[in-house]
Amino acid sequence: MDFVREVRLRNAARLLRQTREPIKTIAARMGYASRSNFSHAFKEFFRITPAEYRAAESVPER
Repeated sequence: MDFVREVRLRNAARLLRQTREPIKTIAARMGYASRSNFSHAFKEFFRITPAEYRAAESVPER
């Protein structure tokens, strides 16, 4: 299960970087029942919230 969780969270991180989808939508796509469950798992794995990750990884549009 740890491997599956890691794959899901890494895919979520990619979506946070590459899309403007709401975090709630990404959480659902990754199989999380709620944004709060997703945010908790994401922070536990990456040591940063999904919103903080998106802000830090965002590249301004040109």
